[in-house]
Amino acid sequence: MASPPVVSGQSQLFARKASGLIREFGFKDVFVFNTLGYALGLVLAVTPFFAGSVFPGRNVLVVLTIGTILAAFNGLTYGLLAGAMPRSGGEYVYNGRVLHPAIGFMSNWGFTWSQLLGIAIYVQWSINYALQVSASTIGYSSGNKALLDFADWVSVPWHTFVLGTALLVTVILVQLAGMGFLKKFLNWFFLLAILGSVITFIVFVTHSHASFVTAFNDFMLKTSGTHNAYNDVLSKAAAAGWTSKRSSWSSYIIALPLAYWMFIGFTYSAYIGGEVKEPQKTQSRAVLASLVVGFIFYFVILAAYYHTVGTKFNDAAAFLQFNGHSPLPVAGVLNFFVGVLTKNVVVNTLIGISFFLWHYLLLFVMFTIIVRNMFAWAFDRIMPSKLTSITHGTHAPWVAIVVASACIETLLALFAFTTLFSYVYNYIVIFSVAFWFTSFAAILLPYRRRDLFEAAPPAVRRRVLGVPLVTIAGVINLILFTLILYDSFKLPAFSGPTGKWATIFVIAIYASGLAIYFAVAAGRRRGGVNLDLLYGEIPPE
Repeated sequence: MASPPVVSGQSQLFARKASGLIREFGFKDVFVFNTLGYALGLVLAVTPFFAGSVFPGRNVLVVLTIGTILAAFNGLTYGLLAGAMPRSGGEYVYNGRVLHPAIGFMSNWGFTWSQLLGIAIYVQWSINYALQVSASTIGYSSGNKALLDFADWVSVPWHTFVLGTALLVTVILVQLAGMGFLKKFLNWFFLLAILGSVITFIVFVTHSHASFVTAFNDFMLKTSGTHNAYNDVLSKAAAAGWTSKRSSWSSYIIALPLAYWMFIGFTYSAYIGGEVKEPQKTQSRAVLASLVVGFIFYFVILAAYYHTVGTKFNDAAAFLQFNGHSPLPVAGVLNFFVGVLTKNVVVNTLIGISFFLWHYLLLFVMFTIIVRNMFAWAFDRIMPSKLTSITHGTHAPWVAIVVASACIETLLALFAFTTLFSYVYNYIVIFSVAFWFTSFAAILLPYRRRDLFEAAPPAVRRRVLGVPLVTIAGVINLILFTLILYDSFKLPAFSGPTGKWATIFVIAIYASGLAIYFAVAAGRRRGGVNLDLLYGEIPPE
């Protein structure tokens, strides 16, 4: 298919001739942003029980290794597209310029709703899960009843809502301070968050399996009066139907999306492309660096955990928790098992702070993405251009920040006081649809937009056996997200509800995106502006 002509002199398509955003993020900042995007320490803490309940019998380290290779192609897909079109908005720009602006808006609209809904639930989890588990773990390990009482207090819906709103206010204030302040804020707290994960590794690697069995039995005897608790967990799980039988190799294919689930967010710098320095080099390198570092952390810490705690015990306890009969006094996370192994209050406090920070800092990443996507829509005049208004001193898109805040606070209230989203909200399905569509932008970039491809830096134009690397990445990304979507519907426990109303909810989100685009396009056309011309050029900087 011939490339469409590049349209010049179409500045009236955009809100103004320059975005007003400043390229503040270097390689280190993008690396931190993406690593916080997949919340390394949060995922690390919950993966053993999640994997043990949803994918029992699979060797998590094998799944992690193979799945990370597939995830690398997702990183290449977004990294190379970000290098070819270094603007904010992610798939809104990529799909809009390579496929069609309606597809670009529809896919990014859906992705943005996944983040709006996601940040509302993560605000809650920061309080009634991260803070609650951390307080409980420290309270049990130190015998501090006040902390145990506090853990119960924060679980009350009204308390969760009020504290969650306070957290959201801090996120908004940092956003208004601008990207320069945001990157410093994230970089410094990232160090504290990663410290907790390192300490977790040290605790597990310095204890044997035998010492864990003894410590766990002593802990459960004191807290619940259970004798020989380790074997009791195995016996109760077996009686309830759990088996320690290993799965066949073919079953590992179904489990591969687990590894991608562990890296959801490592490509999120694509959405702030207009604020990344030397994006042609920085994006792909920082995206893949965050993937490699994450793989190393996951592999060594999980290996130490399974060696010390035991794979069979983990899966048995996970099975009981999944079926509503958890033998543990708190959720089955790595923090709890560290608290069993050591009574050191300083160690448990640092790990507890780290666990909270991995939740809390993710809020800043998701909020930034939402705002930049809104900004990109408005810059192309699909949304009111007022959303592109920025502060003079900090260059923060303050109107988009206010609108995003209002949406999130409303959703936070719905999550806190209703059960609506427990029936319809499937985070993985919603964003995976957007990533699935973006595969085609990568596959077709060298052929459908040869002008953009030929103008891109050498890394984007690289070929393997004569085939553009970006096309290869797109094909494998398509396979990966087809598998993820299959898993999501086959195994609701993997991602969330998949019934009739959940499916209608996803369809409604994406269909509304198409409806909004075509309604706005029709209105603009009557005003003498053809939004289809967005197909011809990327936005100015």
